[in-house]
Amino acid sequence: MPNINPDGGNHVEYDFSPDVCPQCHHAVHPKLLTSSLNGDHFKRGTYLEIAYKCTHRNCQSIFIGQYERTISSGTAGQVHGTFHLVRAVPQKYQTPAIFPEVEEISPSFKNVYEQACAAESFQLNEIAGVGYRKALEFLIKDYCIHKNPQDEEEIKKSLLGVVISKFVEDTNLKVCAQRAAWLGNDETHYVRKWETKDIKDLKTLIELSCVWVRSCVLTEKYLAEMQ
Repeated sequence: MPNINPDGGNHVEYDFSPDVCPQCHHAVHPKLLTSSLNGDHFKRGTYLEIAYKCTHRNCQSIFIGQYERTISSGTAGQVHGTFHLVRAVPQKYQTPAIFPEVEEISPSFKNVYEQACAAESFQLNEIAGVGYRKALEFLIKDYCIHKNPQDEEEIKKSLLGVVISKFVEDTNLKVCAQRAAWLGNDETHYVRKWETKDIKDLKTLIELSCVWVRSCVLTEKYLAEMQ
């Protein structure tokens, strides 16, 4: 197990260095630069920060690995224990890939979804969950308006669940969007209904909904072009 002497003091052990740069998101073996212990007077040595330099040729950014340990007192007031990596910061927002067919139908979905992803990258999961729920509503309503332009005002004013039940015809899209809406509602309500599911499941269902929206749009396109 590697060790280091932060601030020129005693050596301490830590579990491992980050293997992904939080700036460029490439797998790397970062170069260790310096380190420091911090904490209050009674918990001195509880937190460790190690500065690294990304070794990817197109990045070379400096970032910090943040470590934490549960202290145990030894002789002469010393503290012992291995530091465990908690996170690498600062995290640079990674733009998610959006199908061009989806973006064309719902540019608002793309904007809201990207902002929700940005919030999640900063561990703002409570805010991100609400953002993902809003993104889903834009995706489904814009798609339904695309399919049913004569019902635009009704679609805009209706609850998302009503829109999914009444206007979404594709079975795969309907079941994925319904379940995404259920989890999205959990992110906005005081009491969670789906306690075994979390924001990762919500994202997966939104991604599946995007797949089926794209599939429907492309199928519609080729059927129209190849009579």
